[in-house]
Amino acid sequence: MTKEEVLEKLEEERESAKSKILYGQARNLSVKSYGWYFNGVNYAIDLVEKLDEPKKVVIPQFVADWIEKAKVYYGDEIDPLRIIDWVDDHVSSIGPHYEWMYNIDNQKLLLNAIANGYEVEKEKKYRVKLPGMIGSNGQQYISKSMDDKLFACAYRDYLEQEFTKEELEKFPNWVQQLEFEED
Repeated sequence: MTKEEVLEKLEEERESAKSKILYGQARNLSVKSYGWYFNGVNYAIDLVEKLDEPKKVVIPQFVADWIEKAKVYYGDEIDPLRIIDWVDDHVSSIGPHYEWMYNIDNQKLLLNAIANGYEVEKEKKYRVKLPGMIGSNGQQYISKSMDDKLFACAYRDYLEQEFTKEELEKFPNWVQQLEFEED
């Protein structure tokens, strides 16, 4: 039963109790007892209205991609069992996605995301510190130009100096040996 259905039922009970009080039709209960009942229903309505809706969970981007691909495959139908079936069929049995999927807590997270909605986890970004390179303008970091060339520069928020793990893996091997600062 949804929150709206509970509220609808309680509203019906409140109206019924109200009319019985007003027209003296309180069968086996006195008008005073129906007054208490009416107040109890009002209190129940207040409590239900204060209930929080299920919160959206936070999932990694690749999981959000699974859900969206499954929705497209099934014509945007949000059928949790079909989505789970699609994910199970399309997740490789090796690698980090497999490990993520077969963790019981992550399975619950996936189901919750399908049922209650989700937000995509913001991917961590890192700056690559260049050891021993401190100029007059401060610590130097790996920076990337528009034509994908790497250069050294002090931190500037308008430069591309923050990278995801995936982006860092595409850099030359010597970059992998440097110290990363989490943004």
